[in-house]
Amino acid sequence: MVKVLVVEDEDATRLMLERRLTWAGYRVRAAASADEATDALDGAFAPDVVVTDMFMPGGSGLSLANSLREHPASANLPVIFLSGRALPGDVSAGRSLGATYLAKPCTLADLARAIDEAAGTSTDELEDVVRRRLGDVAGVEEEAERALTARLLRTFVAGAPSATAAVQRAATAQDAPALEAVAHRLAGGAATLGADALAASCRSLEERAHEGDVAGAADLVAAVAEQLARTCEVFAELAQELEEDALVEDVVEDEPTPAA
Repeated sequence: MVKVLVVEDEDATRLMLERRLTWAGYRVRAAASADEATDALDGAFAPDVVVTDMFMPGGSGLSLANSLREHPASANLPVIFLSGRALPGDVSAGRSLGATYLAKPCTLADLARAIDEAAGTSTDELEDVVRRRLGDVAGVEEEAERALTARLLRTFVAGAPSATAAVQRAATAQDAPALEAVAHRLAGGAATLGADALAASCRSLEERAHEGDVAGAADLVAAVAEQLARTCEVFAELAQELEEDALVEDVVEDEPTPAA
C-alpha cells in the first residue's frame, strides 16, 4: 500500500484529501503545516509520496520540499504540489526540485494518477479505478452519500444477471437492435459507477450492433459477460464496505456521552 503524507493548512481541504485518498486505497497521514509534516517525517511514518499545498502560513510547500532535498533520507522523496494560485515562477521552482504540480481543484483520479506515477505503481486494477471514480462522482464523506452509493452499486449488481441474459439472448437471436439497446444501458451504468473498462467494452458492442454485425460480435459478447461478472464482485465488496462504514458511524454517534 502506497503511503502518502498530506500537508494542507485548511482544515476542510485536509480532511477531504485524507478521507478520499484513504478511500482510494492509500495509507494516509495528514499534517496541518510544514512543521507538522517535518515532525511526521522524523517519526515512524515513512511516506512514499508527499502531497502538499504550495502556500501555507508559517512555511511554504517549497520550503518543505527544499528541506526534504537537504537530507539524504528524503532527498529523493517524490513531492506533489497542489495550488490554485501558483505563478509560473512558483511552478518552475517546484519542478526544479523534481516535484509535480497540480492545480486546485483537481479530481481524485488526477491526484491518484500523479501519486501512482510518483510512487512507480499502477492504477489499472479494477477496484482502484472504481474507488477513484466513485470518489469523484458520488463522494464518500457524508453518510447519506455513502448509503446512496452503496445502494446504486447493489442495484447494478442486482440487475446484472438479467442484463447478461439479455445480451446473450440478443446475440443468439442475431437481434442487432436489442443488442444495441442493452449494451447502451450497460455502458451508461458502468460508466456512471466508474467501471470504465466494462463501459468501453459495452460501447464497442453497441457500435458493432449498430452496424448490424452481430455475428462478428461473439468475442465482445463474451468479454462483456466476463467483465460484468468481475465488476459485480468488486461492486458488491465496495457496497458492503460503504455500508459497514456508515454503520460504524451510526454506532459512534449513538453512544452516550460520558458524564463529566
